[in-house]
Amino acid sequence: MNYWSIRTAILGLVLLSGCKTGTRDIDFVSKQFAATYNIDSTKGIDSTNLASLMGSKAVYSFSKDGKGMNHLQMGMVSRDTPFTWKVEQDSLYIDKKGYAIEKIDKGFTLRSDSAKIFLSQQP
Repeated sequence: MNYWSIRTAILGLVLLSGCKTGTRDIDFVSKQFAATYNIDSTKGIDSTNLASLMGSKAVYSFSKDGKGMNHLQMGMVSRDTPFTWKVEQDSLYIDKKGYAIEKIDKGFTLRSDSAKIFLSQQP
């Protein structure tokens, strides 16, 4: 190999190693995730709301237009709440509230100041 071929190959490797793959919109678009919550009760949620949230079942559905639906089941009562979402860098914003994203085996962990949400992808 000549000097320029080696230099070009090394430059290409450096550029590729500097790229972050991160989480992208495509990781959420047209997918549903069951949510499990871990909430810090010292940061703005009272014990009554915390108990009802912990006993609920939630499913987040993400559409490709930046909109989604949160289906929350609490006993015999259910509620569907629309939300907006977007991924920027390594954060997921749901209704403009940012969560740091960590990819796990079959889903994601979302972290904020007061909450940790585990999203498990549904079939």
